Amino acid sequence: MTEPDATRDPGAPAPGSSSVPPPATRREARARAAAGWAAGAPDAPAPGVTGPGAVPADVPDAPDAHAVVITGPSPARRYGRGRVVVAAATSAVLVAAVAIAGVQLRAAGERAAEAEQRAEAMGLAAELASAEDDFLADRQRAADLDASRRSADAGRAAREQAAAEEAARVAAEQAAAEAARAAEEQAAADAAAAAAAEEATRRGAASGAPAGAPSSPGIAGWVDGRPVDAEGNVLWVTSVPTADGDGSNGNMPASAMCQVPWGTDQLGFAQYLRCDAAEALTALNEAFRAQFGASIDMDLTYRSYADQVAMKAAFGGLAAAPGTSSHGLGTALDVQEWPGTYGFGTARYDWLVANGPAYGWYAPARVRQGQPYEEYWHFEYGPGRTS
Repeated sequence: MTEPDATRDPGAPAPGSSSVPPPATRREARARAAAGWAAGAPDAPAPGVTGPGAVPADVPDAPDAHAVVITGPSPARRYGRGRVVVAAATSAVLVAAVAIAGVQLRAAGERAAEAEQRAEAMGLAAELASAEDDFLADRQRAADLDASRRSADAGRAAREQAAAEEAARVAAEQAAAEAARAAEEQAAADAAAAAAAEEATRRGAASGAPAGAPSSPGIAGWVDGRPVDAEGNVLWVTSVPTADGDGSNGNMPASAMCQVPWGTDQLGFAQYLRCDAAEALTALNEAFRAQFGASIDMDLTYRSYADQVAMKAAFGGLAAAPGTSSHGLGTALDVQEWPGTYGFGTARYDWLVANGPAYGWYAPARVRQGQPYEEYWHFEYGPGRTS
């Protein structure tokens, strides 16, 4: 609220106002007018007269022609209104200040929120960066471990390869040494065999070896047309059928006999059987080879009457009477007397007993295991028979 101007004349109108001086100044106005008239001012009215039609001043109840009539609010009311205006203006200023403060506060809050969001974003970015660093570090550690493992594996593989190469070198040297030694032994054996063959040929020629008889280191000579070892023991071999045989036991003609195409005995002598028996045995041998990967190891087949007589003389009761052996008909064979290979209960023996009858070959009951003259090596040809 503003204070009133103390320098202003209270009777003068306020600047910018159309109001006349208040009634309290009417005497002053009349005094000024009287002074002007006395001085000869033509326009000044005479004292007590206000002008044309004016009422004399000495009339007590006459109205004052120079009195100023006040229209509008009184000074008190104007003063009150001024205070209201000032209060309203102050309130408006306060409201504006509050509004501005609110706007500023809201802006400050928004800035604080933005700052908080930026701080959170920066914190999240820092966390992500830290997590990424951890991930990269873990991956690097894994890569380092993998590289270390690969290096260790490579080193181990290199050592193993070197050891294998060294072992191969040593084995090759040993194999070469063994091969050289075996070659020397073979050369010595071949030389000995050649010498023995030469000696056997010489002795055989001197003792009547049959024409076409094989030479073997095991044959030291021939006695009565039969091979003998170095100690003079007869080496029993398959007989050779003659062209003049009459077909009796031990005298089979060559025309009725066939050489077994796939086997000899261990001295190299050929094997002979009656042709139908030889053909059946060849078929049986094919099945045997499919089962065991090798042919049947034969020892003796055909036996002449003269050889039966000599064998009876050598073995007595263990040999059949001359002229009764199935060997003399070319229908019997003896496998090699190898107990571990063809003995009772071996795989080869049991297979021959079980499968031989399908091809006409069987093990006779009189020579089976448990019989007085058991012979695991003896088999005979008789289609339709099993024992």
